[in-house]
Amino acid sequence: FAATIRSIGDSLGDRVPAQRRYWMGAPILLVALLPLLGNKASASRAHETLARDFAIDILESVEPYGILITAGDNDTFPLWFAQEVLGVRRDVVLANLSLMNTDWHLRQLLRRDHPSFDPSTAAALWRPRSDADSVPLGAPAFTNYVEPTTPVFSLSIGGLDSLPEYSRTPTNAGIQVDSLTMRFGGEYMTRSDIAAALLIRDNLGKRPIYFAWSAGNYPDNTLGLGPYLVSQGMVRRVMPAPVTETGSIRMSASFKWFDVDRTRALLFGVYHPEAAARERPTGWVDEPSSSILGLYYLVYGGSADALRAMGDSVSAEKADAIADRIRRSLTNY
Repeated sequence: FAATIRSIGDSLGDRVPAQRRYWMGAPILLVALLPLLGNKASASRAHETLARDFAIDILESVEPYGILITAGDNDTFPLWFAQEVLGVRRDVVLANLSLMNTDWHLRQLLRRDHPSFDPSTAAALWRPRSDADSVPLGAPAFTNYVEPTTPVFSLSIGGLDSLPEYSRTPTNAGIQVDSLTMRFGGEYMTRSDIAAALLIRDNLGKRPIYFAWSAGNYPDNTLGLGPYLVSQGMVRRVMPAPVTETGSIRMSASFKWFDVDRTRALLFGVYHPEAAARERPTGWVDEPSSSILGLYYLVYGGSADALRAMGDSVSAEKADAIADRIRRSLTNY
């Protein structure tokens, strides 16, 4: 724009006084209104609260003082906003797989102050109750959650800084932590892979550890944790021993090991699916960030199949209806 205005002014030469010459080219700036008007219709985020609601939902999926391992930008930055601006579940430690390849994020995790869990501001699922009969399915019996006093890594800053960016995976390499065995897949391991393994080694039995479902099958394929993971809503909890079918823990086609009661309590008592399922005649605002909307679709749609297979047709129909409304936004590009 500046070059065009200057060119117009120069072309006028002495025919227009110098102080007015370049103003004659200023109308070219009106061209900037074209993308403004076009994007207002096609890319408006008016009334969209999905980023905020997703952040709250996934943080509230985690038990007090838990560690939540996320994948990248879309499933981490909104969570930082929710914690630091809204004050939501600041007791949860967020470890980002992409950023754990950097020195600064590993140092941040080691140095971070971890605020105490505040049940008065948490979801009802985590609050104490005096009447045990009123506790919804999936709610844990309230205990005085033990606040950890040690950092999430046993290594010092120097030790974290010395982790290699890449290293060849030794043959039959793994880490044994009590009854849990991590088996590393792939020919190479990144710094992030090693850090994730260290988080599990240093915190299993001390803090609840979860992988966000947005990380896909990373914990299965890279760390060999499939037998130890239980799906609970949008997250998968790392268990200290191989999972077996007991109580509300069942095997499902969509999620492998699946906690029926906890997932039901999260889907219908904690989450905000209305933000994901709202009507969008032109579809979701942009395809690159649709993975978060897709996560809601997969969790509700997959849970409907699992709940129906386990005989809970009422909850399955509710989940199906939400998933169907979300699907419309994903298919209207």
